[in-house]
Amino acid sequence: MIDRGLWTVALALALLGCDRTSSSPTEGGPLAKHRFDSNGGRYSVELETSPNPIQVNQLFDVTLWVTPKNGPAGNLDVQVDARMPAHFHGMTRLAKVTRGSGNSWKAEGMQFHMSGHWELYVDITQGGSTERAQMDVDLK
Repeated sequence: MIDRGLWTVALALALLGCDRTSSSPTEGGPLAKHRFDSNGGRYSVELETSPNPIQVNQLFDVTLWVTPKNGPAGNLDVQVDARMPAHFHGMTRLAKVTRGSGNSWKAEGMQFHMSGHWELYVDITQGGSTERAQMDVDLK
């Protein structure tokens, strides 16, 4: 089993574009995709940032693919947010989240306005029940 601290570091490095195993060359540079499960285990989330790597105090977008592990993605609502738990605050901007085709969503206008440890949240609501998927991001 992978140590939680090591897993957090690996995810943070991947989000910053340093994980060669999850990167694939695209027109504009490598964009890393990151896979993780929701906290309750009902959903699988794949996430891609643009641009990548994320820069401090610069706007970025997140494209998400949310896949229920049991059943179709029909009635899902997805919201994306982030916060700095050590500073007791979130982002200074609200992301605009729109549904794409199939099981994809796009969160536009995100911004990590300062360096440090961030938690990126993906809240998935289906049938009145919400489950959170989250990943740690250490931005230098």
